[in-house]
Amino acid sequence: MLTPATVRGHGRLDDATAASIADLWNAAYPIMRAVATDRVNAYRQQIKDEAWRIDPDHPRADILRPFLPTEASVRRRLKNAEALRRTLGQLDRGTHRACTRSPGGFSVLAAYSAVRTLLGASTLNDHGLAAVYRLAAALTEAADERHRELAANHPAA
Repeated sequence: MLTPATVRGHGRLDDATAASIADLWNAAYPIMRAVATDRVNAYRQQIKDEAWRIDPDHPRADILRPFLPTEASVRRRLKNAEALRRTLGQLDRGTHRACTRSPGGFSVLAAYSAVRTLLGASTLNDHGLAAVYRLAAALTEAADERHRELAANHPAA
């Protein structure tokens, strides 16, 4: 469970914003975890079923072939879905590291990126996404503020 102190760990957010993001995250995380897990399981099932194979004797094999995924694309999607689920878990625990030299913690920009990726992978069959969209809105505002701070520190030449 994410706490305001974990969100504020880098010291760039005020207490009210950190508390709001922590509350929204805690409401949305179970939904995000379920969506990411569903994607991982679906890609694993496609690999198990070899979804890219089609019977060459099928009367419509030539028509169906362009609409089938390739083995490489399914494996790449599985790898991306597993990485997304891992990143969401690390953000929830406050152990996410942007790079190998950075300290673990919660990053608004990393959370914003992960939530956007999750929403891009969601479908109309995924229920309960309202909490995720509320979190995305709060992270968007916090990320925009962070980008303004970075721009102010690094004026264009």
